[in-house]
Amino acid sequence: MNHSMKRFLLPALLVMACACGQKAPEAPEARVYNAPKATGALIIDGILDEADWQNAPLSEAFADIRGVDFEPKPTKQTHMKMLWDDENLYIAGIIEEDNVTASLTEHDAIIYHDNDWEVFIDPDQDCRFYFEIELNALNTVMDLLMDRPYRDGGKFYLPWDLRGLKTAVHVNGTLNDPSDKDTGWTVEMAIPVASLCVDFQKPEELLQKDWKIGFSRVEWLKAGGPEENWVWNPTGMVDMHQPERWGVLHFAE
Repeated sequence: MNHSMKRFLLPALLVMACACGQKAPEAPEARVYNAPKATGALIIDGILDEADWQNAPLSEAFADIRGVDFEPKPTKQTHMKMLWDDENLYIAGIIEEDNVTASLTEHDAIIYHDNDWEVFIDPDQDCRFYFEIELNALNTVMDLLMDRPYRDGGKFYLPWDLRGLKTAVHVNGTLNDPSDKDTGWTVEMAIPVASLCVDFQKPEELLQKDWKIGFSRVEWLKAGGPEENWVWNPTGMVDMHQPERWGVLHFAE
């Protein structure tokens, strides 16, 4: 089953499971990332050479979405880092890849048809009005707003755009050239906190508490699939739209 089919069929499958009295897998313990506050300006260029990035802790290696002990384990390494200041959340993705490829160039294309990098953010942890951002190695972005998870009848709003979002990608190798061996690609993002405010929230209020945040990497190991879903905090099922099962972002001073 391909990725798009999974995303649209999964809500129905979950309903069927509930009707049969089956329970969803127990949620794994959430990983926590203590994001340092940036001390200087960051240039969003996909190159993590600033001192703040060098000092930011490297996350745990991404695991299969079904669990850290699920076999087979990811064949390529993926990590992330985060920083913040009074205006932005900064995210870096470090993605090991021996052949970096991408084809989609149109904003809001279905980016997970390429190998991609995905971020899911629920600032107030209420599982409502959360955000999804995806991009590929061409730095093509898809961003959307979810009113609630699909399991609860949720709908996505693709025309929503994350105002002020800055993203950049640096390829360590040659994009779309299988004749040489690459080492990977790096994502750098600056996400304005003010653009994530809903329900009359203020940016400074959001920065005073922890967020739920999820990271996913879709990897097509061979043409036609199936695709791999490697994530920072496994949800225990092939579904990222489980906000309560994401990791925790803590804003550290």
